[in-house]
Amino acid sequence: MNVILVGFMGSGKTTIARIISKKHNMRFLDTDKLIERKEHLTIKEIFNKKGEKYFRELERQLIKNEISFCNNCVISTGGGMPCFFDNMKNLKSKGWVIFLNIPFGEIVKRVKKSDKRPLFKNIEKARELYEERANCYKQAHFTINVENHKEKIVEEIEQLVF
Repeated sequence: MNVILVGFMGSGKTTIARIISKKHNMRFLDTDKLIERKEHLTIKEIFNKKGEKYFRELERQLIKNEISFCNNCVISTGGGMPCFFDNMKNLKSKGWVIFLNIPFGEIVKRVKKSDKRPLFKNIEKARELYEERANCYKQAHFTINVENHKEKIVEEIEQLVF
């Protein structure tokens, strides 16, 4: 059984996935980190050098070639991963998909100081993307509102899938 976390950047997917994986002795995967290691480039460099289309294809292949063979894993996905191709459907066939839902204003507070989030240089574009992706995320098996403390979020996930 796998637990797959989806949601917008800054929603806490990686943090929550690490906690769950340690607590339940599960393997932790961060899809963005896997892609960076395979490509020997950062996500930003992949976008700049090879384009978004190339990156989205890498994500799709990762689901087919890595996640398909994962068992007892907690997977933190990239923010856009479930929203392209038939990725959400494929993710849902690999485990319990949980949408970490967070208000846009809270995301802005979390990421505004980070230079790793160039999207937030234009807040309106970021808001549009957030709203665009919301419909995709809502297709997950479960939705958890991420306004609580991380331990409470982990407890909610445990009640749903363990």
